[in-house]
Amino acid sequence: MNSDLYGKVFTVPKDVIDYLHQCHQAAGNVDETTEGFKRNKDLREKGEISYQQLKRMKNWFDSFTGSENDIPYILNGGHYVKNWVNDTLNSKRDDVELGKEVKSEVLPNQYNQDHEKDNMTDMNRSSKSHDTTSNQYTPSIREDLNRINDLIKKIL
Repeated sequence: MNSDLYGKVFTVPKDVIDYLHQCHQAAGNVDETTEGFKRNKDLREKGEISYQQLKRMKNWFDSFTGSENDIPYILNGGHYVKNWVNDTLNSKRDDVELGKEVKSEVLPNQYNQDHEKDNMTDMNRSSKSHDTTSNQYTPSIREDLNRINDLIKKIL
């Protein structure tokens, strides 16, 4: 859903890892080919998850049609991990959205989809004379631009 999050890796909280360990124990002696076994093991051992993996987990939970007592559902963490996955995805997506909104306040037209050029009926523009001065920014404009750039660096 959000290309800004692709490739990002997030730390799995200790409480989720502990819960996945409990789920693994509750599942008993299951074969490694059991659905959810590998994911449970990887999350517990690595302690991190990529955005793409989070999306796959959300999709798995959303499309799961079995019972809460089925071994694959238990190995994937049940309702506890399902809620964590949904909350994490929503939070990270909201963070990106907020960042874009903040940037749009500082840099006009960075977040908007429709630009002035898209609304032009005639794409042929009349030629304009170029500014012959070598320094087009006055000192006050240059100071404002430097302040804006500093703010953007702090935000990012």
